[in-house]
Amino acid sequence: MANETMPAAEFQALPLEFIIATPLMAAVKAQAVAAQATLDFIRGLTNPVPNDKGIDVVEPVTVNFEVEYKENDNSKKASIKVPLLSIVPIPHLRIDSLNIDFKFEVSHTFVDRKSLEAAATMEIGTGKALSLWVSASLKGSVSSKSSEETTTNRSGQLSISVHASEAPIPEGLARILTVLAKTIQVDTEPA
Repeated sequence: MANETMPAAEFQALPLEFIIATPLMAAVKAQAVAAQATLDFIRGLTNPVPNDKGIDVVEPVTVNFEVEYKENDNSKKASIKVPLLSIVPIPHLRIDSLNIDFKFEVSHTFVDRKSLEAAATMEIGTGKALSLWVSASLKGSVSSKSSEETTTNRSGQLSISVHASEAPIPEGLARILTVLAKTIQVDTEPA
């Protein structure tokens, strides 16, 4: 048992800060990437407006629809100007949950088997030296076995599951989209 490692020491040596913090940091980074993707998407549907105040000003990219329809047996033509931001779903994801399951098992088995094999055999006899009618003999053997065996099993398992879903639109963006929806212009004229 000279080189025995205790299971408690194995657990103390685990880098739990790393095991727990790394998935959390990855989730935070993923959330930041998702927010940046939303920002890039919105910027892709706007055009910068030059100004002399040094403030970033943008105007929404619009799409124009030309539609012909009948009203009271009269053909009419409508032109609709719509900001793309008001009709296109804006990607906005969030991480709802993060589960980190970590299992580490140390199984330490120490078996002490001594196996040293040594054998000695001895035989002594008197033969006919003492007497013709009496003889004596002595037989003996000695054996010993010893062995030593140490077995240590270690195993670890890390399971991470992340659940993401579409987040509700932030209130500021919802208000902007409401204002943009109100700017939809419909002009009608006879066809």
